[in-house]
Amino acid sequence: MKRLLFAQPIIILILFFLPGCSKDNGSSSSYINGKIDGLPFSCTTNLWATDGRAGDKIIAIRSQSPNYFLLYLSGGSADINPGVYDFAPGPNERSAVFYENNVGYSAGQFSCYYGTCPFYGSGKITIRAINKKHVEGSFEFVTDVNASTGVSKTVTEGDFNVTRD
Repeated sequence: MKRLLFAQPIIILILFFLPGCSKDNGSSSSYINGKIDGLPFSCTTNLWATDGRAGDKIIAIRSQSPNYFLLYLSGGSADINPGVYDFAPGPNERSAVFYENNVGYSAGQFSCYYGTCPFYGSGKITIRAINKKHVEGSFEFVTDVNASTGVSKTVTEGDFNVTRD
Protein backbone atom coordinates (compact mmCIF):
# COMPACT_ATOMS: atom_id res chain seq x y z
CA MET A 1 0.00 0.00 0.00
CA LYS A 2 2.88 2.40 0.81
CA ARG A 3 4.40 1.71 -2.61
CA LEU A 4 1.11 2.56 -4.30
CA LEU A 5 0.84 5.83 -2.37
CA PHE A 6 4.47 6.65 -3.24
CA ALA A 7 3.93 5.83 -6.92
CA GLN A 8 0.69 7.78 -7.25
CA PRO A 9 2.30 11.26 -7.53
CA ILE A 10 4.78 9.92 -10.09
CA ILE A 11 1.97 8.43 -12.18
CA ILE A 12 0.04 11.70 -12.00
CA LEU A 13 3.12 13.64 -13.16
CA ILE A 14 3.66 11.27 -16.07
CA LEU A 15 0.02 11.64 -17.15
CA PHE A 16 0.25 15.42 -16.79
CA PHE A 17 3.19 15.63 -19.15
CA LEU A 18 1.70 13.39 -21.83
CA PRO A 19 0.38 15.31 -24.85
CA GLY A 20 -2.98 16.89 -24.18
CA CYS A 21 -4.35 16.01 -27.58
CA SER A 22 -6.07 12.69 -27.72
CA LYS A 23 -5.78 11.88 -31.40
CA ASP A 24 -2.60 11.19 -33.31
CA ASN A 25 -2.88 9.78 -36.78
CA GLY A 26 0.16 7.61 -36.07
CA SER A 27 1.87 8.50 -39.30
CA SER A 28 5.36 9.92 -39.03
CA SER A 29 5.07 11.11 -42.64
CA SER A 30 2.35 13.68 -41.81
CA TYR A 31 3.59 17.22 -41.26
CA ILE A 32 2.77 20.91 -41.42
CA ASN A 33 5.80 23.21 -41.72
CA GLY A 34 6.36 26.88 -42.42
CA LYS A 35 7.44 30.20 -41.02
CA ILE A 36 5.56 32.68 -38.83
CA ASP A 37 7.06 36.15 -39.18
CA GLY A 38 10.25 34.52 -40.46
CA LEU A 39 10.61 31.99 -37.60
CA PRO A 40 10.30 28.33 -38.61
CA PHE A 41 7.72 25.97 -37.13
CA SER A 42 7.12 22.27 -37.66
CA CYS A 43 4.20 20.10 -36.60
CA THR A 44 4.52 16.32 -36.97
CA THR A 45 2.13 14.98 -34.34
CA ASN A 46 -1.56 15.45 -33.57
CA LEU A 47 -2.39 16.23 -37.20
CA TRP A 48 -5.80 15.65 -38.72
CA ALA A 49 -7.58 16.15 -42.04
CA THR A 50 -11.20 15.55 -42.99
CA ASP A 51 -11.67 12.04 -44.31
CA GLY A 52 -12.49 11.30 -47.93
CA ARG A 53 -15.49 9.05 -47.34
CA ALA A 54 -17.95 11.91 -47.65
CA GLY A 55 -16.30 13.40 -50.74
CA ASP A 56 -13.98 16.34 -51.09
CA LYS A 57 -16.30 19.34 -51.05
CA ILE A 58 -14.83 20.51 -47.75
CA ILE A 59 -11.22 20.00 -46.67
CA ALA A 60 -10.10 20.95 -43.17
CA ILE A 61 -6.54 20.37 -41.97
CA ARG A 62 -5.63 20.85 -38.32
CA SER A 63 -2.49 20.71 -36.20
CA GLN A 64 -2.26 21.27 -32.48
CA SER A 65 1.41 21.55 -31.63
CA PRO A 66 3.40 23.77 -31.26
CA ASN A 67 0.76 26.18 -32.62
CA TYR A 68 -2.85 25.36 -33.37
CA PHE A 69 -3.49 25.66 -37.11
CA LEU A 70 -6.70 25.21 -39.08
CA LEU A 71 -6.68 25.42 -42.87
CA TYR A 72 -10.18 25.32 -44.38
CA LEU A 73 -11.40 25.04 -47.98
CA SER A 74 -14.96 24.77 -49.19
CA GLY A 75 -15.62 23.89 -52.80
CA GLY A 76 -19.33 24.66 -52.53
CA SER A 77 -21.01 22.11 -54.77
CA ALA A 78 -17.71 21.05 -56.42
CA ASP A 79 -14.96 18.81 -55.05
CA ILE A 80 -11.62 20.28 -54.01
CA ASN A 81 -9.05 19.27 -56.64
CA PRO A 82 -5.37 20.10 -57.11
CA GLY A 83 -5.04 23.82 -57.73
CA VAL A 84 -4.61 27.23 -56.12
CA TYR A 85 -7.36 28.50 -53.81
CA ASP A 86 -6.96 32.23 -53.14
CA PHE A 87 -8.66 33.74 -50.11
CA ALA A 88 -11.27 36.05 -51.63
CA PRO A 89 -14.76 37.23 -50.76
CA GLY A 90 -17.32 34.98 -52.40
CA PRO A 91 -19.63 32.06 -51.90
CA ASN A 92 -16.96 29.54 -50.79
CA GLU A 93 -15.13 29.73 -47.48
CA ARG A 94 -11.35 29.63 -47.69
CA SER A 95 -9.48 30.49 -44.54
CA ALA A 96 -6.64 29.91 -42.14
CA VAL A 97 -6.55 30.38 -38.38
CA PHE A 98 -3.72 29.85 -35.94
CA TYR A 99 -3.18 30.44 -32.27
CA GLU A 100 0.12 31.56 -30.80
CA ASN A 101 0.28 31.77 -27.00
CA ASN A 102 -3.53 31.49 -26.86
CA VAL A 103 -4.00 34.50 -29.16
CA GLY A 104 -5.87 33.86 -32.42
CA TYR A 105 -4.90 35.20 -35.83
CA SER A 106 -7.02 34.70 -38.94
CA ALA A 107 -7.09 35.24 -42.68
CA GLY A 108 -9.75 34.54 -45.28
CA GLN A 109 -13.51 34.31 -45.38
CA PHE A 110 -15.47 32.64 -42.62
CA SER A 111 -19.03 31.36 -42.39
CA CYS A 112 -21.86 33.59 -41.34
CA TYR A 113 -25.56 33.21 -40.85
CA TYR A 114 -26.51 36.78 -41.66
CA GLY A 115 -25.50 39.54 -44.06
CA THR A 116 -22.06 39.78 -45.56
CA CYS A 117 -19.50 37.23 -44.36
CA PRO A 118 -16.39 38.77 -42.79
CA PHE A 119 -13.16 38.69 -44.75
CA TYR A 120 -9.76 39.14 -43.08
CA GLY A 121 -6.19 39.48 -44.34
CA SER A 122 -5.06 37.70 -47.49
CA GLY A 123 -3.59 34.40 -48.57
CA LYS A 124 -3.96 31.15 -50.45
CA ILE A 125 -3.88 27.39 -50.07
CA THR A 126 -2.48 25.28 -52.89
CA ILE A 127 -3.51 21.63 -53.15
CA ARG A 128 -0.84 19.58 -54.95
CA ALA A 129 -2.38 16.15 -54.39
CA ILE A 130 -5.54 14.81 -52.80
CA ASN A 131 -7.06 11.36 -52.48
CA LYS A 132 -9.04 9.38 -49.93
CA LYS A 133 -5.87 8.72 -47.85
CA HIS A 134 -3.98 12.02 -47.80
CA VAL A 135 -3.91 15.68 -48.82
CA GLU A 136 -0.74 17.55 -49.74
CA GLY A 137 -0.05 21.17 -50.54
CA SER A 138 1.24 24.55 -49.46
CA PHE A 139 -0.08 27.75 -47.93
CA GLU A 140 0.77 31.35 -47.18
CA PHE A 141 -1.23 34.12 -45.62
CA VAL A 142 -1.17 37.46 -43.83
CA THR A 143 -3.63 37.73 -40.96
CA ASP A 144 -5.85 40.61 -40.04
CA VAL A 145 -4.63 42.76 -37.14
CA ASN A 146 -5.54 41.05 -33.88
CA ALA A 147 -7.55 43.39 -31.67
CA SER A 148 -5.85 42.31 -28.42
CA THR A 149 -2.24 42.44 -29.65
CA GLY A 150 -2.49 45.16 -32.29
CA VAL A 151 -0.36 43.14 -34.73
CA SER A 152 -0.85 40.89 -37.72
CA LYS A 153 1.17 37.78 -38.54
CA THR A 154 2.72 36.66 -41.81
CA VAL A 155 2.87 32.93 -42.52
CA THR A 156 5.17 31.93 -45.40
CA GLU A 157 6.66 28.76 -46.89
CA GLY A 158 3.78 26.71 -45.47
CA ASP A 159 3.86 23.10 -46.57
CA PHE A 160 1.74 20.12 -45.55
CA ASN A 161 1.21 16.44 -46.19
CA VAL A 162 -1.46 15.01 -43.88
CA THR A 163 -3.05 11.58 -43.67
CA ARG A 164 -6.83 11.77 -43.84
CA ASP A 165 -8.66 9.92 -41.06
